[in-house]
Amino acid sequence: MTAYTPPAPHRVPLPTRTPARTKTIPHARNRIGALMALTGLALALLSLYLPWLSTGESERISALGITEIIDVRSVAPVLFLGLLVLSLLVSVTALTRLGAFAVAATVVAVGVLAGHLAFVWTLILSTGTTEPALSGLPADATVTFGPYVAALGFVMVAAGSAWAARSARYVKSVRDPE
Repeated sequence: MTAYTPPAPHRVPLPTRTPARTKTIPHARNRIGALMALTGLALALLSLYLPWLSTGESERISALGITEIIDVRSVAPVLFLGLLVLSLLVSVTALTRLGAFAVAATVVAVGVLAGHLAFVWTLILSTGTTEPALSGLPADATVTFGPYVAALGFVMVAAGSAWAARSARYVKSVRDPE
């Protein structure tokens, strides 16, 4: 006598109902990227008040003081607008889980980081030389830790925004027709 074997199921579960597809990301994990981006933005804004240059007379010059020494007033509104847009995108990313804002914040942060690194490279090449690329810098000026703190902040904004974009909501949930 043979054992009873039940018939094969007549329905196969839909891919949207499999346990692998119904895995939820914990709420705290969704916010880590946005909080990291906010922390990076705060660090980048704090760096404006940290010393960026030091001179032989122990004078320390902040990023806000550099604008008085060299002529960056023509690009200052663009830089301010970039920080304002980045602040808006990071804030919206932190308050909501909308992926479009997180992706936009990542793109803007990478652009701001590239511009910042180009300026820091020019600043480094302009210090310690008799003919600086940036006119108005003191001859004995050296770069201190301020620009590196700002660069770390922008890296944190880009990485945090990318993480927030990865765990963001992109579409509304579809109701089950049953």
